[in-house]
Amino acid sequence: MSPVSTAPTRTGKPRSGGFTLVELLVVLVIIGLIGGVLLTGFERVLDIRLRLTSFLDGVEAPVLIGDWFRASVGGLVADTADGPDRFTGRPRLMSGLSLAPLNGAAGVPTRITWEIVFDDQTRRSSLLYRNGGDQPMTIASWPGDSGRLHYCGPDLRCHEIWPPDKRAA
Repeated sequence: MSPVSTAPTRTGKPRSGGFTLVELLVVLVIIGLIGGVLLTGFERVLDIRLRLTSFLDGVEAPVLIGDWFRASVGGLVADTADGPDRFTGRPRLMSGLSLAPLNGAAGVPTRITWEIVFDDQTRRSSLLYRNGGDQPMTIASWPGDSGRLHYCGPDLRCHEIWPPDKRAA
């Protein structure tokens, strides 16, 4: 800003202070340059976000499904030896009591069931999850009749069914 001159003009009044036209143009150019840099930066961030989102769309689902499965199975607790919710497993179905149900109150023992079902019409297998007597939820599906569950004991030997047949051991 130019120094304010208080010297009287021809009319006898002191000149009022303010920006000159050149100073105003310099400020406008600087604001324009800053705006251009910011817009370029925002455009770059948006481009990265869009590319990352399209990548994560394909990655999130399998990770989320794996986390759901691990959480509910990791929350399994024992029922009494002859209890109705004692953990059992077959090649395509497992059920037991879990403290971490997918759509129930966490910390409350809830009967959960994971099941692999093949649909002859669509020729697809589906992983179904169910809390107690609720309707099953389809968690994942894939083409073909494939998928099995295996149950490994503390001795790290895996079995097709659980509890394993004591006579076969």
